Amino acid sequence: MMPGVLLVEAAAQLAGVVAQSDQAIPPLPGLKLTAIRGAKILGSAKPGEIIRFEARLLGRMGNLVQAQATASINARTVLQVELTLAGEPLASR
Repeated sequence: MMPGVLLVEAAAQLAGVVAQSDQAIPPLPGLKLTAIRGAKILGSAKPGEIIRFEARLLGRMGNLVQAQATASINARTVLQVELTLAGEPLASR
């Protein structure tokens, strides 16, 4: 079984990759998950199931990134979550 907490972690990892992939904006060093909002864990994954993760950025301000992510198995949503990621403070660069 893949429990909900690992689904959230995987979603946060994907959101971080998406946040760091915009070539027009420099990457944030030390990007970490700092907040989880509105998490709905609607199921878990069993061995052999393929999980499809999707993440999109909602906004970015300074060293903070707001993202929304979902996870699904065979078109059945098992996770919906809003995440906040934070990089190192701008003054420490």
